[in-house]
Amino acid sequence: MKKALTLVLATGALATLPLSVPIAQAHAATASYSCSIDSYGAVQTADWLKVHRSPSTSSGTVGQVKRGTLFHYCSSSGRSGGGHYWVYGYGYNGSKKLTGWVASEYLAHP
Repeated sequence: MKKALTLVLATGALATLPLSVPIAQAHAATASYSCSIDSYGAVQTADWLKVHRSPSTSSGTVGQVKRGTLFHYCSSSGRSGGGHYWVYGYGYNGSKKLTGWVASEYLAHP
């Protein structure tokens, strides 16, 4: 069964766009990113740093890492957006590994 996305345009008209991947996979595909982890920084300034699904404060979060925790990231992943410079990587909340995007100004770089 093919899925389609229906949009309401600014004119009030409806537009239907075919999707090449199932709806459930479309969300997951936008959240993934691949790179080689080559840098790290310790969470500073904030008590907890949110790890986002995409490089935007309006995106959902996968969790938070505590101040002082190391966040390992890919230096080539950097993207500007919404007044922040975002990097992609991972950090831990206890034993739970959280992978996603963080605003790099909250990381202390060695």
